[in-house]
Amino acid sequence: MTPTPAAATPTPQAPSGWPVLARRPVAPLLALAFAARTTAAVLPIALLLALADRYGYARAGLVGGTTTLVLALLVPLRGRALDRFGHRHALLIMGTATMTLTATAAGSVAARWPWWTTLLLVLAANLTNPPLNAALRSSWRRLVTTPTQLKTVHSADSILEEAGFVVAPLTAGVLITWLGPVAAYESATALYLTVIALYLTAARLWGLTPTKPPAAQAGRSERARRAHRWLGPLAQPRIIGIMIPMLVMGTLFGGTSIYVPAYSQHEHATTLIGPLLAATSAGGVLGGLLYALLPTQRLAPWTLYRLLTAGFALPACFLLAARPPWALALLLLLSGLFVTPLFITAFLLIDTHATDDVRTEANTWVGASTDVANGVVAAVIGALTAHNSFTTALTVLTACAALGLLTALLLPAPEKSTVPETSPHVPANDAPATTA
Repeated sequence: MTPTPAAATPTPQAPSGWPVLARRPVAPLLALAFAARTTAAVLPIALLLALADRYGYARAGLVGGTTTLVLALLVPLRGRALDRFGHRHALLIMGTATMTLTATAAGSVAARWPWWTTLLLVLAANLTNPPLNAALRSSWRRLVTTPTQLKTVHSADSILEEAGFVVAPLTAGVLITWLGPVAAYESATALYLTVIALYLTAARLWGLTPTKPPAAQAGRSERARRAHRWLGPLAQPRIIGIMIPMLVMGTLFGGTSIYVPAYSQHEHATTLIGPLLAATSAGGVLGGLLYALLPTQRLAPWTLYRLLTAGFALPACFLLAARPPWALALLLLLSGLFVTPLFITAFLLIDTHATDDVRTEANTWVGASTDVANGVVAAVIGALTAHNSFTTALTVLTACAALGLLTALLLPAPEKSTVPETSPHVPANDAPATTA
């Protein structure tokens, strides 16, 4: 009897994709990604307080907001370069540059150089920073074999990311309390450089990203090709729709990242900085676990996305009444429940709608959209808190949350795609790599 080809009779998959998380290279890559994101999240908190200690919150907020905004606007260009030209060697070059500039920026704060030199160094370090997160997320579909496993690794990836954002402010708070703002920033820089070096080594070892860029899909009109060449994934309306809730999230992330430490220090409650900054991410971890366990596939992805956007924005609409620290922590925790599910759903929608020739860039836009709003609002809240206008700052954040509710109501729901443009697949000759 002639054996039936495996492609014709697929082996039934287990209802759970969790076992894939224990396999190489998924497990070590997730661990390194967690460490890299955690140390990267400690760094800006420590930098903010170090600059505030040296120059005050107005300039500290300006440095933080400007850096985030410029990074958000330009990081997709780095993703586009990797998509179009391949990036085996580019990752190493970019990583070396960002490590050198980050170390120099830490030295500039310690040596009390003018604040604008630190701004330029931090900007340069962020502009050369390799988009490892986007490269990893665009690679998951090559490292797993089924849609269930894809949802599992994206869920675990986002849950661990939020867990890192819980650990990061707590770690930053401990470092600042024990060492002081400037020494804490220097220590955070040393940790960050070590982890990035390990992450770059792992990316090269496991072939995190393809050596050659994928071929562009044929069949586009000349006008579509021209738009695709200049706008990349943003030439697709569905991709733009994915980014709108990310902008809303960014406004609250940027505002609270400045408001919380400024208000806590004003109230002489520095020990509350870490727990308050960790509240949103603590909710994100819990929400991510619930999302991974609940049968979310029963809802259409775009309907689910709109509901999650509304859930995130609603608690934040009451921030104006959150002057007591416990009330602020509760509202941030409740909003945080929807953060990780929003990110997971966004990345799954990207996997469905983005084409291979712009996949890395499309993944960078999820974070970049958040960071654009983050940078703008961080600068605004920094200026307000510098003048102790804390009520006005909360009013601005409450208005941003109300805009999020409006977004959830008005966000157009694109027609459901019948088949993803590309589905999770591992070629037969690569299959052993996912089960090793």
